[in-house]
Parts: sequence; structure tokens; C-alpha cells
Amino acid sequence: MNERPRLTTGAGALAGGIAGVAVGFVDGLRAAVLTGTSVGVALQTALLTASVDAVLGVAAGAAAELVGRAALWGRRAQPPRWARAVALGLAGLAAAGAAAGAVTMTALRNNRFLAAGLTALAALAAALGGVVLWPVVARLLAPRSSRPEPLRTAGPAAAILLAPLAAALFCMWIFVPLAATRPLAGPALHTSMALAAVAAVLLPAALVGAASVRLPVGWRSAVVLAVLLYGSTFAVALALTWGDNLRFAPWTDVLAGAGVALVAAFVAWMLRDRVPDEPVRVSLIAVGVWLAAIGVVLGVSPQEPPRKVAGARAAFVGATLEAGRRLLDFDGDGYARALGGGDCDDGDPLIHPGALDLPGDGSDADCDGEDATEALPPPAQMVDLPREVPADLDLLLVTIDTLRADHLGCYGYPRPTSPVIDELAAAGALFENGWAHAPSTRYSMPAIAAGRWPSAITWDESIWWPRLGPDVRTTAQALHDAGYFTGAMFSFNYFALTDRRGFERGVDEYHAERAALHVPVNGPMESRGSSSREITDDAIKFVDAHRGKKFFLWIHYYDPHLGYEAHPEVPPFGTTRIDGYDGEIRFTDLHLGRLLAHLRAIGLWDRTAVVLTGDHGEGFGEHGVTEHGFDLYPAQTKVPFIVRVPGVAPRRVRVPVGHIDIAPTLLNLARGAAEPSFIGRSLIPDVSGPPAPDTDTRAVFQEVTSERGKKRALATTTRQLVWNAVPSDTTECYDRVRDPAEEHDIWKRARDGSDDGSCAALARSLKRLVAGLALPRGAAEKLARAVTAPGAAAPAPTHPLQAALGDVVRVRGYDASATDVAAGGAVDVTVHFEVVKRIVPGWRLFFHLEGPGGFRNLDHVPVEGMMPPERWRPGQTVRDTQRIAIPAGSAAGTYTLYVGLYRGAERMPVTPPAQSDKVNRLRVLSFSVTR
Repeated sequence: MNERPRLTTGAGALAGGIAGVAVGFVDGLRAAVLTGTSVGVALQTALLTASVDAVLGVAAGAAAELVGRAALWGRRAQPPRWARAVALGLAGLAAAGAAAGAVTMTALRNNRFLAAGLTALAALAAALGGVVLWPVVARLLAPRSSRPEPLRTAGPAAAILLAPLAAALFCMWIFVPLAATRPLAGPALHTSMALAAVAAVLLPAALVGAASVRLPVGWRSAVVLAVLLYGSTFAVALALTWGDNLRFAPWTDVLAGAGVALVAAFVAWMLRDRVPDEPVRVSLIAVGVWLAAIGVVLGVSPQEPPRKVAGARAAFVGATLEAGRRLLDFDGDGYARALGGGDCDDGDPLIHPGALDLPGDGSDADCDGEDATEALPPPAQMVDLPREVPADLDLLLVTIDTLRADHLGCYGYPRPTSPVIDELAAAGALFENGWAHAPSTRYSMPAIAAGRWPSAITWDESIWWPRLGPDVRTTAQALHDAGYFTGAMFSFNYFALTDRRGFERGVDEYHAERAALHVPVNGPMESRGSSSREITDDAIKFVDAHRGKKFFLWIHYYDPHLGYEAHPEVPPFGTTRIDGYDGEIRFTDLHLGRLLAHLRAIGLWDRTAVVLTGDHGEGFGEHGVTEHGFDLYPAQTKVPFIVRVPGVAPRRVRVPVGHIDIAPTLLNLARGAAEPSFIGRSLIPDVSGPPAPDTDTRAVFQEVTSERGKKRALATTTRQLVWNAVPSDTTECYDRVRDPAEEHDIWKRARDGSDDGSCAALARSLKRLVAGLALPRGAAEKLARAVTAPGAAAPAPTHPLQAALGDVVRVRGYDASATDVAAGGAVDVTVHFEVVKRIVPGWRLFFHLEGPGGFRNLDHVPVEGMMPPERWRPGQTVRDTQRIAIPAGSAAGTYTLYVGLYRGAERMPVTPPAQSDKVNRLRVLSFSVTR
């Protein structure tokens, strides 16, 4: 028998590379067409995608060839029965381990369909690997007793027809019990792991047994039958589970991967007799293809347009470039210079696009070309209300979950989804450019509550979905202080009172019990049930109970959030996802109408101001996005914004506004005092006065940071600029006048200088704002006092010293507010440091005080935590000030302050030795304490 394989060594890798180029080029062109780029960018995108897929294809082809040749070698001998049994047993143990590991890794996932599916796939993948390789293991276990004759097989028909059936049955054995569970812990976790492992351990043997059955069917007929049987079954299952679960699967990657595999198999088949049997030559060609593809990726990926298009719409590109950046991140700061990583100094871990850029330190730490400046707007100012506005207004804030502005009639939607909201808009001020600052409830609702951007809020991250920090003031607190009885009603478990996320602060009557009406089926992404009717019933009861006093009521309707359900009270629009979404809006609108009608019926309408908005939107395929939470496009963040004030004429307002403007507007309507923590604007001038002079220049800031990256944006009346900061460092800009759907990215025109400069100006403003928001409050002023840039003249210390810590820092001297201090008093000390060399990360400063009262550790990070030694740069001078309090009752006598650098148990040597205490602590100063 001829032992030589028909396909020469290296042909698998070469076939994978060719397939990667072919499929990747088509995928890149597809991505470019979907994005609407120029021909040049389309070709660059196709070239980048083809090169990435070629890199992956060569590697996958080489791996597949290696496994295939190993499997072929294993099947060319007959091991003894015991070796085959042990090998199959090991394959089963591997599958069981994969299943148990997947159960553990997905134990806390809310989406149990996804968790069960991943577990079944993990078990199946491990089992298939075991089925392919068990003959290799068996032959290795008994090399001498294996007979030199091939393993007997039943032909391909059983493998094509029966093995998939066995796989499906055992995967269902794993999947069904897991899908019915809730997030797992303790005994339930252990039970689920055991059940999944039992099914998985039998799976390899079941697959081998099914493939061993002899069927009176040829392989061609088996393929046709398998396509008809399993293809139709898969299509039905896909259709049944698409909307709820499988819609979020990475189908672009799945289809592209399948395409590469099929094309590679075809290429390998065509090459089997056409490629000469020259393994070295063929392998070198495959390696050459791989290296050439890497070179193209390195050359093209720094260009932003193709990287942006391919990363957003093509398979594998974004994840591959991200993995490549991790490999090429030479300074370990999380960013690389190569592959468009944006790092402007890949030898310095403190310089990268995400770094804190301290003003005046002589370094452009965040690679944006300028020093950061503090960016928070000043506190909101209150204005006089028009005389026609009644005194002692009642205030109603209505937020509706997942509500896009462009699905309401008052914003031009042709369907009758919102007759009540349309009537409200006709009676008030409709803001044409209302924006959420974030695309998810967990960050947009805190912005409404606190009157601050999410990145300007301090967070308590001790729980998942963090709560407002203890220092954060809320809208309800400000209105309560203004004399209002406050109420809040929510119907989502994020607002549960037991979690104390901060929405309850300042609220006299708080309700979140209606969240029980929404049963999660896909974690926080989806639920079943409705609550609009009940929320309205509760709101009517609240109004009736408190109609004799000034009240503020915040109600949040949740029904337009996924999943969508039909309601007999409203006519259906159809059966598609958008139809269901529109039906939920109409259902919510119906019950909101009951509340507004009740206010009219009891005589409160003419003294009730209403603010209505959505907390965020929802994607229905725009930009390839079918969800919310991760993107800042209008589908996710352009929300209705309506302010109805009794006594003020209705109008449409063009000026852009955001959620942080709601808190100061309500407080202004309450005629309350300005709240220093609110950084939005009161919209009363826009509601009642002439158009704002900054209508076309005012910009709304938007942000999202998630497991998918960090994105920031600015939106004006004419532009939206989106900076995909991490991981891709790309920018998009859209003309909202000519292209309100934002289908055509014009950022390339800004880079080429062929637009009006608005995109480039917004990009500069956005990066300046992001850098400034990262600064601690008062950082610029503190750093100006404490840090002198290299080459600049630094203030001289009052008491000079000539000392050094190792060869990296000189201690120039100190200033002290006193040399004698009474017990119960304090002394202010400033130590002047001059940086000679870069300090390796890990070294820290220590400050020790010793005297008759004993030892005190005064360790701290210099300059109020902003200047750890690793941030110091050669040539800088750093002046660290601390107040040393002397407790009442301290023993009188001389106290000495010591300073040094340490890393673990190691300390930098002090020079001159005369100023050291022999354990490498520098004596800086002494002062006397008196009683």
C-alpha cells in the first residue's frame, strides 16, 4: 500500500492562506459597501481583511493539516482493544472536563440559553477532537502490539448521517437541563457540572459507535439526506430562537470562518495532484504567504479608514488587531504603536492614549498633542420664570426605557405609535436634538438623577452595576430641600430599594416593586411581562394622595425594552421586531395618557410641569447594531426630549440638550436655589425665550465604557463625532443635516481638509474634554504649585539640602511653617525633590516621623495622590506638601522627619551618609513639640 499522502506537506497551510485571501477580500468589499466608503478605502479595506484572514488561514490550515496527518497515521494500524478503550476513555474525560469547565465559567451568566449552548459546544468540540485523535493515542499507548493494518471503518455514510444525530442527542442532554437553570452556585453548580460531565464523557464513544454502523447508502446520497434532514431542522431551530437568543451571535465571524474552511477544502482538493511532492518548497511558499500577509497588515492597519471599516463590519479583523496589539505592546501599558494602537511612546508605560495627562508636567502623557485642562462646566444657574408660570408647580418626570425619538409621531414617524406624547409635545417645547449621554440604563439614568455626566459621577463599585457614590446629590434631594414631596416609581430590578443605588436619595415615597412583573429571560438584555398599566395605576394613587401639596414624581416605564409582546389594548403593527417595538411604545403611550387625563380630571394639569425623555434608544440594524448598551449612534442615544410648562407657549427648539439638563431645569421650575453639583443647564431660557445664540455650536457629550471598549462622542445640530478610543482608536463624523441616518462617515474629508473644519474642531474639543474629565478636581492648580517642568526655574527651598536618594532623586531642601509647635497643633512641611533619572515602577516614597512620642508612618503618594514616583520625569522638580498634625497630649521634645525610597524590603541608599540614619532614611528636618 502506498503510504505517501496525496497532498504534500505544507499544502494545507497554503490552501488555508489562499482561502483566507479569497474570502477576506470579498468580506472586506462587503464591509466597505455596507459602510458606504470610497473606492480607494474599499480596496484598502479588502486588502486588510484579506491579509488578516490569510494570516489566520495559514495558521488554521497548518494546524488542520497537522491534526489530519496525525489522525491518518493513527488509523494505519490496529491497536489492541485495551488501547482503543483507554484512548476513547481519555477522549471522554477530555470532553467531560470541557463541559464541567464551561459550566463553571458560565455559572453566573443570566442568559442561561447562551450558557447552556456554550457548554454543549465546548463538550462537542472536545469530543470531536477526541474522535479524530483517539487512534493516535491508542497507537502511542501500544506501539509494539499494534498490527500494521488500517483500522476498519464502515464508510462515510454513517459518519454523515448518524454521527450528527448522536451529537445532537447528547448535546441536548447537556443543553436542556442547563437552559432551565438560573445562575448557579453551591450544590446546584456541582450538580449541573456532574450532569454535563456524564453526558460529555459518553459523547466520543457515541460518535465513534454511530460512525461504525454500516449503511446501504453511498456518500453522495448521505450528503443529500443530511442536508435535507439536518439543514431543515437547523433552519427551524434558528428561526424559533433567533429573536430571543441567536440574533446576538457573531454571525459574521461564523459565516466567514465557514467560508474559509469550505474554500480551503476545495483548494486542497484541487491541489492534491497539482502541487509537486516537494514539502520544503511548498511549506516555504506557505510561510512566505503568511509573512507577506503579516507585512500587509502591519502596513495597512495604521491607516484609519480601512481599519475602522474592517474592524466594525468585517470578520476577525478587530479581534485579530487587538490581539496583535497586545503582542506588540512593548512597554506593557495596554497600548501599542503598531496596528493603529495609538501609543506615541512604546517604551514608556506612562505614555499612552489612556494615560492621565497632568498639566504642566512637561509630558504629553495621553498622546493628544496638548496638556490637559479641567473640563467640568460651571454649576447650573437658575433664571427667573415667566410671569405666566403658576406658583408652586407640581413636577412630573417621565422616563421611558429604550425609547428612540424617531419612532414617535411628533418626531416625524409615520406610524401612530404615540398620540398622547404627540399631544404633549404640541402643548410644550419639543427639543429636536435631545440626546442621552450614555446608551444604557445603568449610566443614563444616573446622569438624569445626578445632573452630571457618568464620568463626572463618583461611583461605589462594590456591587455589579455600580451605585452612586455617597457624595453624589440627586434631583430628588434638591427638590426635597426646595419644599417638595418627592416620589419615584420604577419597574426594573436595577432600581431595587435593597441595592441602594442612589435613586432613593431624597425620595419620600419610593417604589420599585413593579420590577417583579418583568421576568428576565436573557439577563438584563431581555425580559417577559409588562408594567405600564400598573405604573400608571400607582402614579394616579400617588397624585390623589398628595394633590394638596407640591409634589415631584418620577415615573419610569419599561415596556419598550426587549422583549416585545402584543397587547390587546392596542392594534398590532405586524410581526417583525420593529413592529413589536412600535407596539410596546403605543401600549406605554396609552397608559401614560391615562395619567395625564387624570391630572386634567382632578384640576392639576394647569399647574403641572411635565418633562419626558427616553433613557436611551435601540438598534435595529443601523451600523450593524441590533441592540443598545455599547454604541453612541443616534439609534442608541437620540431620545425624545419634551418640556411642557403651564403658561408657556409651545415651540420646537433646535439647540442640542442632554439628560444632565433635566435636573437644573426641574429645580428651576421649583424656584429652588442653584445646586452646585448640577453641571447641566436650565432649559427655561430655551423653553420660554428666543433661540439660544449657541444653538449651532452647543455640543452634547456622550460616553460609554464597556467590555467592548471605550467610546466618546459630541453631538451638535449639524454633526455627530464619535471617537472609538479603545481598542481601535478610530474616529467617525457624520453630517446630521444631509445624512440624518448617519450612513456616510465624513471623517476622511476632515483628515484630508476637504470639509468645513467642523469635524476636526469637534475632535479636538472632544479629546480635550476627555483628558480634562480624567483630572482630579483642582488638579491643574495643585500641579502648577507642586511641579516644575524640565528646564524651567523652580522655587528655591527655604532650607537647602544637598542629599540624594540613590542616583535617581536629589532632595533640594524643605520648607516648614514652624520649628516649634504646641501639642494639638500642626506643622506644614514641603519637601523639594529634583528628578535625575526615571524611577522604575514599584519604587515608593516613605515618610517617617520619630520622636519622644514614638514612630508614625506618614506615607502618602506625593502631591495629593497625583504624582507617584514612577510618574516623575528627569529634569522635573516636585514639591510635596503635607500637614503633620501633632495630637494633643503628645510628648514634648524633638521630632525628626525621615524620607526615602523603598520597594518591598529594599531601600535606595542615601547620600551623603552623614544625613542617613544608617538604614537608608534621609533626615530631612527636625522640629520641637511643646506642651
